[in-house]
Amino acid sequence: MSAGLALVFLLIGLPLMGGVAQVKLKLPLKPRLPLRGNEKIALAPFIIVTEAERARDKRLANVDLQAEFHRFLKKQVDKKTKLEVIETPPDLKLPTQNLAELGRSTEFFRSIGTMTGAEIVVSGSLEFRVEDRSGYKTEEYVSPINQQTYYRQVYVEQTGFLFDIVFLVFDGRSGEKILQDEFKDFRQTGGRRADELQGLFENLFSLENQILNLFVAREREADRYIFTD
Repeated sequence: MSAGLALVFLLIGLPLMGGVAQVKLKLPLKPRLPLRGNEKIALAPFIIVTEAERARDKRLANVDLQAEFHRFLKKQVDKKTKLEVIETPPDLKLPTQNLAELGRSTEFFRSIGTMTGAEIVVSGSLEFRVEDRSGYKTEEYVSPINQQTYYRQVYVEQTGFLFDIVFLVFDGRSGEKILQDEFKDFRQTGGRRADELQGLFENLFSLENQILNLFVAREREADRYIFTD
């Protein structure tokens, strides 16, 4: 075991059973992109995925998803990496609203690299919506009469915000796509009228570690069990 791994064992409270204890291990994650660590990265627009529900829901229509996500991404990269973030012109338009076609838009992303001097260009798609996952679920219960275990169907309300991000990363010199990845997060709310901006940022902060791991090394916690006797 390396010295780095040896330092990240954190024992938790009481043993789970005789001779066994649960530990939390922080595992180092290598960055997904093979970067030096000080590259210039241009943030291009993202495709905003819209649906009929979003068009009907005025709360979601009032969220400037593009602007909020760009502010969040720039702040996190500036604060937690040594990469230099370069904003693209506000009037820059994507050549297509189709994600597959965008991934093949070599000339477009090469032009951004030439215009900004960026070595890496980031784009992709963003989707933020209210999702209702309510429905009947099977649960186990013990009868107080005969102590037998039975199964029953119960209706469970589960409404929340879903955030789906697809990252496309391009080489700023050649315009070629070098990575595509997708991150999703669902945050359950207390009701359909929950605050949409709060839901958006809860989604984003939940995905923060995965997003940053595209560019820099991060850590992931995992449970492990060890024998103490």
